[in-house]
Amino acid sequence: MRFFAPLALVVLAGCTAVATGSTEAALRGGAQQAYFPSYPEGLFFAAAATCDEPGQTVVRPSRDEVRCESLPSPQAAAGLILEHNGTVEDLPRYVFAFRGVQSGTGYIVTADTHIRVPQRDGGARLLRLRDARLEAELREILMIAGGRPVQTK
Repeated sequence: MRFFAPLALVVLAGCTAVATGSTEAALRGGAQQAYFPSYPEGLFFAAAATCDEPGQTVVRPSRDEVRCESLPSPQAAAGLILEHNGTVEDLPRYVFAFRGVQSGTGYIVTADTHIRVPQRDGGARLLRLRDARLEAELREILMIAGGRPVQTK
């Protein structure tokens, strides 16, 4: 997917690790949110359908979440493992994700990108990157799919 090119370039420039798993941390890391008046089935379908390149995997843990996970190049994977105390048993992945939560009569969808580096202790470190161009692309995807921007603090 074209979204990972800017992400990969920023990785080379440096990463900042933030708390894993929280929407607040994702928003600080550049994730974007939009309100949809009804379940955004088309968005989730399109996100899964575009995840079809070699080395990419669609992960659909629930009806309200879809992720496209991509393997980095061997050199990038080695660098991420060494720099962030990762493990070779479970390789790092570039993650492009959409997650929706019902809000009143509609849905709030968070579009997020990060790098997941599995740790030796079994956990994972999420590296979130600020990139204005990538954030603009995420906003555009959400708007094209019919969402309205959600104002964040």
